[in-house]
Amino acid sequence: MKKVAGWLGGLILILSLVVGILSLAAGAMGGPAPKKPETAAAAPVALAEKVFMVDDFESGSLKSPRDWWTFDIKKAEIADNKALTGGETLNVGKYSLLLSGPAKNWYAGGCGIYIAKENQDLSKYSTFSVDVFGRGPGSGTVKVELYDDDNGNWQIEQDPAKAYAPIYDDKWVYEIKVDWDGWKRVSVPIADFVDDNPGVGDDVWNPQQTNGSGGLLQVQFVCLASTDKGEVNVNLDNVMLTAGEK
Repeated sequence: MKKVAGWLGGLILILSLVVGILSLAAGAMGGPAPKKPETAAAAPVALAEKVFMVDDFESGSLKSPRDWWTFDIKKAEIADNKALTGGETLNVGKYSLLLSGPAKNWYAGGCGIYIAKENQDLSKYSTFSVDVFGRGPGSGTVKVELYDDDNGNWQIEQDPAKAYAPIYDDKWVYEIKVDWDGWKRVSVPIADFVDDNPGVGDDVWNPQQTNGSGGLLQVQFVCLASTDKGEVNVNLDNVMLTAGEK
């Protein structure tokens, strides 16, 4: 019995050593990453790289953290989303941007924001997205305008005598006709934006910061009514650029 017990003990010891050696070998060759908290925490970083949030208006202010300017529109203000129901189920949060007012010759005014900052590369983003709350046919049209810096001075010079048209830089536009009730996410490939001022700037989409350029400098919304003396009444939320297939 003692010999059998001693033999079994020796066998167990040998098997333990073999398992230990195999474990070390596997570790040296590599294997699945351990499921640590830092691995899970990396997900938001990856998401942040895929989305550039211009503004979700959750600060409840048009002046912080980003400073929006307004022009000619009767109302451009932060609105509570509590009563804004219907349409697509979207994560619009608590607040949105209300744009409303009467038009003259279809034009009702709008707002804009400067988004450029140093070492910011927006060339990875291929889609412009915005959540829009409409109030049915006649809500109006929202013209999205993107301005890129072609003369390398990080600003857009405009000609007041020509409806503030850019003098040296490109303006890219896309019109969103709002004719639905409730919320809807509108995603537009950058490739679908049209050069609104051919012959000015270099007529090339330049969102990146190269050769002293500030890249994509500003985003602007211009509101147009459905009739020449109609009214515009829309809410915007989650204004963003997203990365994806071009």
